[in-house]
Amino acid sequence: MPALRVTVLFPSALLGAALLLAGCGGTSSPPPGGSSTPAPPTIATGAPPGGTSTPPVPVDPLVADPPDGTTALPTSQVDSSGLPPGFPTLAWTRGPRTVGVYGRAGGCTQATAQLVDQTPTAVTVRVVQTTTSTGPCTRELRYPPLEVTLAADLGQRRVVLTGEMH
Repeated sequence: MPALRVTVLFPSALLGAALLLAGCGGTSSPPPGGSSTPAPPTIATGAPPGGTSTPPVPVDPLVADPPDGTTALPTSQVDSSGLPPGFPTLAWTRGPRTVGVYGRAGGCTQATAQLVDQTPTAVTVRVVQTTTSTGPCTRELRYPPLEVTLAADLGQRRVVLTGEMH
């Protein structure tokens, strides 16, 4: 049986619009009123048809894991009430005499940690965010790990975190 051949003739304006829509992946018809502006291209999101998928939740840097080779302190041993809002509250140890915390730094800021006090019951660590320039600054935010060395083993002493911004 011979193949059936169909030829469709389009006026040149419609042919151009059809080719433009086909090239952009658009499938919508012009809106009422005769505008031939094509629909914007569809961007694949990875969601199934109907959009029922939820995007992955990014890791919250304020609820982080300690660096490799360290052990997170239990939250019951850490008092972070003296930290400014937005500062990470996780504390860890690297051996018996090193306490670590995350600082908060960025384009025109740096972070440091200072050992403020050591008593038989508590160790106080101050996390400082210092502005290093008036700008222009990039807007990235980093959480560098910072560590201080104690004079004696931490043991069961409480770790008190304070913080300030300059």
